[in-house]
Amino acid sequence: MLRPEQLEDQVHFMLSTLIQRELRDPELGFLTLTAVRLTGDRSIARVYYTVLGDEAQTDRSRKALGRASGFLRSHLAKVLKMRRVPELQFFPDATLEQGNKIEALFAKIKEEEAARPPQPEEDPDADAQAVPPSSEADV
Repeated sequence: MLRPEQLEDQVHFMLSTLIQRELRDPELGFLTLTAVRLTGDRSIARVYYTVLGDEAQTDRSRKALGRASGFLRSHLAKVLKMRRVPELQFFPDATLEQGNKIEALFAKIKEEEAARPPQPEEDPDADAQAVPPSSEADV
């Protein structure tokens, strides 16, 4: 029996190949599978994907993948040596969008820092010089 990570990689590779070579649905668009995650009991495979295009294209691709899930699962069953082939659930992957938002925030912070006038840096030795040295005669 394969480790979960190995099985996820194998399912990811097989699904990518099947979608590229076997599916003939024009509503799929330019689709890329980004990850496959199996549940602990390996009964469900969560398949994450990205689509080149707008939100409407993503929705059409989601519906096309939903229609093709039975076909994809039956082809997986022919190749995988498992008692039970996982049910396929497709989810749009938002990590690229989130990364772009974070990148935009960093760019905005950098612009604000460049627009702000530089502040003089405090010298850590200046604090040490301000404190008068203790003398033994005071004790």
